Amino acid sequence: MQRRDFLKISAAAAYTISGMPGFLARAAAQAGGDKTLVVIQLTGGNDGLNTLIPYTNPAYYAARPNIAIARNEVLTLGQGVGQGLGMHPALKPLMGLWDAGQLAWMENVGYPNPNRSHFASMAIWHTADPSQASSEGWIGRISEQIGDPFCASNIGTATPLALIAQNYALPTIDSVDNFQVKLPAGVQGAFDSMLSAQRGGEAAYLEQATRSMLKHTATVQANVGKYRAGASYPDSKFAGQMKDVARLIASGTGQRVLYTSLGSFDTHAGQRGDQDRLLGELAGALKAFYADLETQGLAEKVVVMGFSEFGRRVAENDSAGTDHGEGSVMFALGRGVKGGIHGDSPDLEKLNDGDVIYKQDFRGVYAEGLTGWLNLDARKILGGDFRGPGWLV
Repeated sequence: MQRRDFLKISAAAAYTISGMPGFLARAAAQAGGDKTLVVIQLTGGNDGLNTLIPYTNPAYYAARPNIAIARNEVLTLGQGVGQGLGMHPALKPLMGLWDAGQLAWMENVGYPNPNRSHFASMAIWHTADPSQASSEGWIGRISEQIGDPFCASNIGTATPLALIAQNYALPTIDSVDNFQVKLPAGVQGAFDSMLSAQRGGEAAYLEQATRSMLKHTATVQANVGKYRAGASYPDSKFAGQMKDVARLIASGTGQRVLYTSLGSFDTHAGQRGDQDRLLGELAGALKAFYADLETQGLAEKVVVMGFSEFGRRVAENDSAGTDHGEGSVMFALGRGVKGGIHGDSPDLEKLNDGDVIYKQDFRGVYAEGLTGWLNLDARKILGGDFRGPGWLV
């Protein structure tokens, strides 16, 4: 084995576990529990009004003569719930969770001085910093507080800003099956020999980082190999990602946050076709994911939370779509969730430049998940005290 090949693999380990030399000692501490928060990003700005629909409000239909969800298509949620709110018909696979009290909707969610730029607004949600001064993600700060770069992972192809940490590089996994160290053929013995050599200083830390990476990836592969799906997943990319999330949770590697995304919800034209399809993908995958957790005996340990960077304008545009807006909805599901609608129905008679006015700061929703579910110090992670709508049991 060439020395440069050994250094290449070790360098990958150092990047994966980059940070302070005291990493191994800190990582030995427990992560604070065995519960997992799954975060789903609806990329592009999902239209909240056509997701959780104010179907008894004439102003909704007046503003959307072509793209409104017909009243007879709306999935009604019961008498007196949310002042006449109902779900998009494509979300029908989630009605079982709603009826069981395990699906929550948060209304009018946003942040101060809203920004309609995809890049800027997504960065605000990812860093939990409306001032846009932070370059570190809120999930990255979780890894810093726990002291473990393997406590959170992204399932996808590119690491989102939410998972950027000051001292660590949190893993992005495009496929659980590929989450392993692959050595060139015939060099395993030579690699082991080089790894066992006595070293000091930074070289010793590099060796420790390499050993930790190899151990972690080997554990993941050994455990996910035992996984047997407890539900039939739809044939979509997003459903495949959610199945990988389930496999990682079932593998017992102790990850506290798993992140993935679905999109694009940037429906400037022909909104009904695109959003209807995407919401259907979301609901079908989540139904299978939750059924899988139930079969694995893990449903009590997992909560899902979903968000989008902003909502859409109340009025439709000339292309049967909607443009970038402000306040929107978030959702959460799981046995630990207090099912129902949290917050008032949006006031469509009182708008901000044509947009729903936010009432619930998204950081309050994050804070409840951090404190109430993950048992972490939300104030340190979010940089302040934020009140949530009470979406956890």
